Amino acid sequence: MSLFDNIIDDAAARFGLGAKAAPLLRELLQVMTTSPGGLSGFIGRLKSMGLSQVSGWLGNPNAAPLSSAQVEQALGSNTINAIAQKVGLSGPAATAAMGYLIPKVVGQLTPGGTVGQSVPSSVSDFLSTPRRADDYSPAYADQTPGGSWRWAAPLLALLALAGVGGYLYNHHWTQTPITTGAAPSGQTTVPSRLALSNDNGVITYSGTVRDQATKTSILDALKGVFGANAIKGDITVDPNAAPSPWLANLRNALSQLNMPGLHAMFEGNSVNLGGSVAAADRDRILNALKSIFGSSGLTFASADPMSSLVSESTNKAAAALAALGTGFQPNDLMGILNKSIINFPTGSAEVPAMSRSLLQQAANAFKQLPANTVVEISGYTDNTGDPNANQQLSQRRAEAVKAVLVQSGVTSNMLSTKGYGSSNPVASNDTADGRFQNRRIEYQVASSGGTTQGSTQGSTQGSTSGTTQGSTPGTTPGTTPGQTK
Repeated sequence: MSLFDNIIDDAAARFGLGAKAAPLLRELLQVMTTSPGGLSGFIGRLKSMGLSQVSGWLGNPNAAPLSSAQVEQALGSNTINAIAQKVGLSGPAATAAMGYLIPKVVGQLTPGGTVGQSVPSSVSDFLSTPRRADDYSPAYADQTPGGSWRWAAPLLALLALAGVGGYLYNHHWTQTPITTGAAPSGQTTVPSRLALSNDNGVITYSGTVRDQATKTSILDALKGVFGANAIKGDITVDPNAAPSPWLANLRNALSQLNMPGLHAMFEGNSVNLGGSVAAADRDRILNALKSIFGSSGLTFASADPMSSLVSESTNKAAAALAALGTGFQPNDLMGILNKSIINFPTGSAEVPAMSRSLLQQAANAFKQLPANTVVEISGYTDNTGDPNANQQLSQRRAEAVKAVLVQSGVTSNMLSTKGYGSSNPVASNDTADGRFQNRRIEYQVASSGGTTQGSTQGSTQGSTSGTTQGSTPGTTPGTTPGQTK
């Protein structure tokens, strides 16, 4: 019996992966164990990205899963898409499953909370297990004689597709194509990257550059523009990183990024702006950056603000859940969930992969609540359209959230659902921004007498939401964006 059989069976059932669960785990293990520094290096990089919960994974095979946003942060979209395509899964499906697998694998491979110096034989045995052709999608089925690959073959295939550096460092904002073919010695394979987030004047930064001099130059620019006390983060030095074409004019560019809620990504030859700022403000800043960089060959783009908002709120909620510890109160959990955003597809009650992963993580906290706790999951819409249809949609969405929690092990009797339609608006329905806030999911703890604790109902902050349809850029993170039908 393989060390990973239980994990494979669990993931297959939980995410509907079937026979693809095992090859997905194999490809993920290749990334985790063949990265620079091996498993220890992989864990270290996750910690450097701000995933503080990683320390709690060591020796703990039942650790809470990562959110989809955290998986993208850890692996990068290029790596995720390469693995998904190879195994024959959609990107979101692979992302959600890997978010569940990564903490469990780390826990399984670190007995006693210790990271070994070499790859355990159990991993080598698993990676060398012959693979059936139907483990993969037809386009990527094993074509070697006898129908099986030894562990080195898929690793070489992955390296040829993306390169070790591409696997570990390509960020989900990157527009740089994956390098085809193994990179010769000394060839740069990793785009330089600098990510910035302006949270009410506090700048959080991260990135990868090729040498210490570049890192020092970036830090000096950040301190010079924002002040040493207003910046936090870390930058990794990787000799395989490409030059930073935006470095020479970075200080002037930073002076344009002083708007709270703004996100900026300098990566390779591209500059992207996003975050919870109005489209007109993003466009104005982009035009200023184009003028600053002139004919430097950089490309400029504006990211979907709602995607940034959803990602940001999900990351913050996941971090807050990881920091709950023990002995927390029910209203503590409700406060965290009421600051997340569920971005439902238009007219649908299907919980997206990113929010599904967050709810799966939240399920572990629900299990620690007193046995007699009852939480109401409330759905709301704006007043657009037929009131009966609005009520039914809000009910289905509340039930969908409950279903994810129950599937993740929360006792069904602990959860109740109620669709309120367009009642109890938290903002005016006369504006797009108000309607955006009114479309939401709320969580509240109900006592036997019907009172509530930790409820955010009726406030404009701290509720979950539906989609970007009808929403307006510039909504404050933690508000109640939702969905039109």
